[in-house]
Amino acid sequence: MKQGFGFKMLKTAGAVLVAAVATGVQAAPPADTGLITFDGAVSSTTCTLTTSNGISANNLTVSMPVVSKDEVEGTNLAQGVGSKTFELLLTNCPDIGGVSGTDPLQASIAFTSTQFVDLSNGTLHADPTVSGAAQNVNIALYNNTATNTAQVKIGDPSDIATAQAITMVNGAGSFAYRAAYVPGSSVSGINPVTPGIVSTNTTFTISYQ
Repeated sequence: MKQGFGFKMLKTAGAVLVAAVATGVQAAPPADTGLITFDGAVSSTTCTLTTSNGISANNLTVSMPVVSKDEVEGTNLAQGVGSKTFELLLTNCPDIGGVSGTDPLQASIAFTSTQFVDLSNGTLHADPTVSGAAQNVNIALYNNTATNTAQVKIGDPSDIATAQAITMVNGAGSFAYRAAYVPGSSVSGINPVTPGIVSTNTTFTISYQ
C-alpha cells in the first residue's frame, strides 16, 4: 500500500485453483472438471466484493475444462490452453478517496503465493502433495480487459507495471481475468507433462486510495 493517501484499506482473500489434465488417449483422471475457488477473510471493508453472477468472492468457484496432455505441451506462456475468464466486482464503494479525500476512489490488485509460485515466470505450479497430482503443469493468470491482456506475474514486484487499477464509477468497478493451463517451466523431452490433478493457490490483495 502506498503512503500519503487520505485513507487506505486492504481486502485480502485466498485463491485456490484446482484443475485436471487428461491424456489424449487415456480416460480422464478422477476429477473431470477444474475449479478455481477463492476463500478468505475481509477486513476494514471498503467495498462489497462479488463475482459477475453476484456470488461473494470470498467463496468463489469457477469451473475450468479438462484438457489433454498434448494440448498443454502444445501451448506456451503467451497463450495458455483451457482458458476460463472471471471477474471480481466491487460495489457499494465510497464515492470519494484520494489524497484530498474528495477524489474518485481508486483500487488496485496484487497476487502472491508463498507455496506454489514459480518465480521464474510468475505462474502457479501444482501441489505435489495432492494424490494423483499432475506434473509439469502450471496455471497462469492473465489480465482480461480491452486494453490489458498481459500475464499477471504472481509474486513478482515488477508486475505492478501491468496490474489492473480501476477508478470507481457510481460506487462500483471490476477486475477482469483469464486463467489457463501452461507447461511447467521445467518441462522438456525427458521431463514431460504427466496427467493428473492440478491443485494450487494464490492470494490477492485489493488496495484502495
